[in-house]
Amino acid sequence: MAEPAPVDAPSPLRNALKLGGSLLVTYVIGFGLQVLVPRLLGPESFGQYNWANGTSAAFFILSALGLDVYIRKEVAVRREHASEFFAGTLLLQVVLAVGLLGAMGVALRGEGKPPEVLTLVLLLGIYQFFFRLNAILAAVLHAHEKVDGLSVAHVLMKCIWGFGLGLALLLRAPLPWLAAPFIGAEVFKAVFLFHLTRKHAGLRLNLDVRATTGALVAALPFFINEAALATNGRVDVMVLGLVANTTEVGYYGAVWGIAGLTMLLSPILGWVVLPMMSRAAATSQEEFTSILRRGLEGIVSLSVPVTLALALGAETWVQLLIGEDYLPAAPVLRLLAPIFVLTYVATVCGSWLMADNRTWTVTRTSILAAGLNLVLNLLLIRPFLAWRGLTGGASATALSLAICEVVVTLILVSAIGQRAWDARSKAVLGKTLGVCAAVTAVHLLLGQLGLDSSTLLRGLARLVVDGVLYVFLILLTGAVRKDEVLGVVRMVRNRRKPQASTQPPPSEARAA
Repeated sequence: MAEPAPVDAPSPLRNALKLGGSLLVTYVIGFGLQVLVPRLLGPESFGQYNWANGTSAAFFILSALGLDVYIRKEVAVRREHASEFFAGTLLLQVVLAVGLLGAMGVALRGEGKPPEVLTLVLLLGIYQFFFRLNAILAAVLHAHEKVDGLSVAHVLMKCIWGFGLGLALLLRAPLPWLAAPFIGAEVFKAVFLFHLTRKHAGLRLNLDVRATTGALVAALPFFINEAALATNGRVDVMVLGLVANTTEVGYYGAVWGIAGLTMLLSPILGWVVLPMMSRAAATSQEEFTSILRRGLEGIVSLSVPVTLALALGAETWVQLLIGEDYLPAAPVLRLLAPIFVLTYVATVCGSWLMADNRTWTVTRTSILAAGLNLVLNLLLIRPFLAWRGLTGGASATALSLAICEVVVTLILVSAIGQRAWDARSKAVLGKTLGVCAAVTAVHLLLGQLGLDSSTLLRGLARLVVDGVLYVFLILLTGAVRKDEVLGVVRMVRNRRKPQASTQPPPSEARAA
């Protein structure tokens, strides 16, 4: 049996920083367009665009196959394994894509949507095929820890997409043309990533039916889990558009774009943490548990302040980023904001359980959440519309998702048990929650004293006070240790310097 690849903690950290740097650039471009598109299209047209995107993604959930997660877990310790099944799964994906495009055309024909919206759905289905193919190619590079070219691909792809979409918006092109930049960018990325996987990972197109079947069977729990997770983010949009209307989808999608700011680290967790945990599980149980605990501690420290800022300043962020036309959706943003802390915790716990060969625990939890989310949407959307009127349906969808994330997080943390938290991480969590409570109290008091969110300037001023107070209290209580933050910065900086070799010269090695 081949020896498992050794765990090199600085290497995953460097890879995370490289990917994070590229993601920061792409998020700046993507977020700029996320706030520009709603402004230029308005709630109704943006709702049609967002519904088409969510519907195409909901159908193409079936083409995911779970291979990207499977690759990060298995190819991380068996480097040549990807070449055994890639060609077969690629052929299957092509067949699935053709069938799903046909199924979408038939299923949506009688829904009463405008022809241009249905055309956009089909074109975005083509984009979904290349998007999922690129996720698989990227996973191969993640498993081999070859991310330099991947970082470049992220940036170039986002530039192509951003320029193309911005041009289509400025020229006021018909709605279906908004899909062209998505397709073009993903096709470019697919060609680039295929070259990188052949060069750095030795990926070959060898059609092996037995190996392909074996990989698909082994990836089945990952596929079901991924499909269930995607259901929470896509099917609810499709249901909202069908049960309510596309204007509700427009409000929901616009504030979801703002809330997505908090998900900057999510791709990095999937790309880096699972391969690192898989290698640690094969070599050191102590390190395996330590990665989990310190990962949860770090996630809480990084995500909570951003989430708190979104929740407290919902009206201000909506006014600043997408305009006053979307102010009715500010309560929806407030409902969405806490979801992302829970999502991060669930992602880290889920990765640990997968690396511990308890994938079906994660899968069953995701299936439960997907079913619960669908039921809650069907039960709540119409009553909330009658109760709240405008944005009532969007509020129901946000609340449904929040309830599901609470359930998922509780189940996954309980499945790990006491290994998830030690005294240190519990202290960090308790102190962070205490600081959040104090900042919230001061925020409400400032509103009573006249520094409210009635104008954009007052709202921004109150958020500045909130931020200064949060940083002061978090350092004062020791929830975030300044020496540890500086230590990480020094370690990363030192890794860039040439290191003296610790290996003996070749002649001494041979003599020994």
